[in-house]
Amino acid sequence: MSISARLARGLTRTAERMYGPVAPYASDEEAILESLKILESRTFFGDALFEAWRGRLLAQLTGLHDRADVGGAAPDLRAAMASLRERIATTPVTREAGEAMQRQAMREWAELVERLTGDPRIDARVRLSIVHDSADAELARIREMCGGLLPSTEERDTAITAARLQAYLADRFDDADLRVTEFRPLPGGYGKETILFSVAGTAFSGDFVMRRDRDAPALDNDCHRVSAEYPVIRAAFDNGFPAPEALWVDTEHALLPGGDFLIMVRAAGSSGGNVHGAAEQVDPALAQLLAGCVARLHQLPPMRELGDLTEGIATELWDLPPDEVTRRYIQSFRDLYVAQMVTPSPAVLALYGWLLANVPRAQGRTVLLHGDIGFHNFVIDDGRLTAVVDWEFAHLGDPADDLGYVRNTAGGSLDWDAFMAAYHAAGGPEVDAARLRFFRIWGHVRNLTASQMITNLFETGQLDELKLGHVGHSMMAGFLAAIEAILDEDA
Repeated sequence: MSISARLARGLTRTAERMYGPVAPYASDEEAILESLKILESRTFFGDALFEAWRGRLLAQLTGLHDRADVGGAAPDLRAAMASLRERIATTPVTREAGEAMQRQAMREWAELVERLTGDPRIDARVRLSIVHDSADAELARIREMCGGLLPSTEERDTAITAARLQAYLADRFDDADLRVTEFRPLPGGYGKETILFSVAGTAFSGDFVMRRDRDAPALDNDCHRVSAEYPVIRAAFDNGFPAPEALWVDTEHALLPGGDFLIMVRAAGSSGGNVHGAAEQVDPALAQLLAGCVARLHQLPPMRELGDLTEGIATELWDLPPDEVTRRYIQSFRDLYVAQMVTPSPAVLALYGWLLANVPRAQGRTVLLHGDIGFHNFVIDDGRLTAVVDWEFAHLGDPADDLGYVRNTAGGSLDWDAFMAAYHAAGGPEVDAARLRFFRIWGHVRNLTASQMITNLFETGQLDELKLGHVGHSMMAGFLAAIEAILDEDA
């Protein structure tokens, strides 16, 4: 399947989510939706469209050719039909040749059928049957071209809606009076879908968050499936860390077809920023709170109860030195990238070569890392940190890994020296500048890797969502510029 076909399919699905499967007549929305269906049909089902059209025309020509009343009354028309049938019976070598054949044959057949239905030499009943047959064939061609070959909306519709969520929860808690009173999907979500919702019910009530897997995870390591993310969140929460309170994970959910999901209590407050940094300059008191939170995470005891959860969270890793765990982790990302990418980037593999040759030695023990820690994943309420969310990159390793990521995403919004002083004062280990620099580079390389693998899933047909089709291309320049700037700091 070509990338043009993938983009056409993604555009169609996006338009259907925006406008519904049927848009108002003669509206701009209808024009967009119907045009995209034609585009997807032609790019995705071009060969099938051609073969269906050719099969119908051959059958119609053969039937007319064999009718004695047509051949006997109008031998010239019978000869013309035989000539046309012979030409379209030959399979074209290329799609372009097929399209040229179809255009020419359609013109010839249109002119010929006009002669057939208007020729008084042919019985009137036969001429009327030709009108009906031509109309039926043309309706079939138009239906197919306008989306008739596409999977039905019902077959591919696994979107979470308030009504579907309410039905699921009412069934789960056996509460027919339960109501979903708020339902708000959040934008973003390259890795998972996130939905905020509120419930009023007898057995289940309050404000909650749903995190749902995509049909195929952008990365299938770390905790990118909720079945792995859930136990990490629970373990951190049970050890007193401000992770969300995860209530359950569902891997069956017959009433909500689609990806697996977990449900958490919604922490009070809002995000402190986005992946590019804090929403505003950070107050020193809040910066100290955040530094203390990261230090607190890095002092959590080994959580061996997690067992061999993922490649990056495994029993044996707790007892290995941080640099060895880091080396294995980076190597696993590199191997996954090479195995899955249809066209790996030379720039990305050059960076992996450099990283694996320069893993810094580290004193101290291997710790649990959040992996995506920063203001975009802090929930803050009236100056208080209420939760650290989105644990899909959680793994074991060097504390400097998290610190480098914080520096990348929030370093420009706070006094970094003061932040590190607060981190050390709260019990965080010493981290020298070289280690921090290494993990800043690694943080950007990992995100560049993830963005390319997301787009690779779109381009290879494993995911259809349009917003996944560009990130591996559009975000590369920003990541490479940031990486080169850090590499040049000591040049």
